[in-house]
Amino acid sequence: MLFVEEIVTLLVDGYGLRGWQDVSVDRSMESAEISFTLGASNPSWSAEAKRLRHAKEVEIRTAPRAGGDAARPGGGDLLCAGYTGGYAAEYDGKGATKKVTIDGKSKAADAIDCHPVKHKTGRFENKTLLEAARELDEVRCGFKADITLKKLPKIQRQPGDTIFQTIEREARRIGAMLAGQPDGSINITRAGTKRHAGALVLGEAPVENMSVKLRTDQKFSPIVGRGQRATGTGKDNLRQEERETDKSVTRNRPLLVIPEGDWTKKEFKKRLRWERLRRAAYGTTITVRVSTWRDAAGLLWEPGRLMAIVNDPEDIDGDYLLSTVNFRQGDDGGTQAFLTFVDPKAQGGKAAAGKSDGAFDPGDALEEQGEE
Repeated sequence: MLFVEEIVTLLVDGYGLRGWQDVSVDRSMESAEISFTLGASNPSWSAEAKRLRHAKEVEIRTAPRAGGDAARPGGGDLLCAGYTGGYAAEYDGKGATKKVTIDGKSKAADAIDCHPVKHKTGRFENKTLLEAARELDEVRCGFKADITLKKLPKIQRQPGDTIFQTIEREARRIGAMLAGQPDGSINITRAGTKRHAGALVLGEAPVENMSVKLRTDQKFSPIVGRGQRATGTGKDNLRQEERETDKSVTRNRPLLVIPEGDWTKKEFKKRLRWERLRRAAYGTTITVRVSTWRDAAGLLWEPGRLMAIVNDPEDIDGDYLLSTVNFRQGDDGGTQAFLTFVDPKAQGGKAAAGKSDGAFDPGDALEEQGEE
């Protein structure tokens, strides 16, 4: 496909603001919110931009310059729906030049920052995590799920928890991620089976740079969990102890995990495996800088999708999961995206196809070893 400049429009109070010379939008499977920074330099830009000095609800949309949607304010793909958080205007000493910079986050930021004050007990019995999240969501950012969720016997909000903190703690219990969506909502998810079109091959367009990072300082083995259930007798309730081994750690590096809730033996074992996989994700990454915001089919880069990556010198040839994307556009670097990939098992997915070196493999997936 032809890689072209993106036309970015910010919609506020019915106005479409364009002419942004500096654009940066961050989206990640690791974050429940999307953040953005936009900058424009123009002596007359813009009377409508002063509306952004208030905490305004905004939408950021983008379309390729060559596409038909680029000519229509509000057309194109949604990058982020949320609120402005900061406004800055900088002038030279004579007032001849002006630079406006705004920043903000998706609607999910309110769920991350705010406490649920309307719910009387903060306790939920025999409900799914999605049902509990929607009851707590008085800021109306919106929660959704694209995985099957079982009913949990008990969810208890802790004093001082924000909406997000309660849901995130229980997400660790079931091995799920909380990922921010362009419409401002939070998706309860794991690495999926959807994929991006094409492949990213070292030495071929649109790849401008590819780096590989392998770190072991966040890995531990054995990972030992110890806890006690609120009711019941016997060792599975009074003296819980489970272990998880990371085969890539060849020396004794023990880590103790205390359960964040009242969990069954099976839930506890899954929690420890999730700890191992998440730590693998911190240390084994492939970062690619590309000259486009879109894959070979024209789809905006989307965290949670698989992508074929080939780097022969580092023995990489297989499918990896897009974990984080930073969309950037500016006068200096042009149109670029910085993509960070991990093994899909490190974010709850299944083993992906490929023949990469075993150094990039985080071990057994979350749902292996006989689990449902």
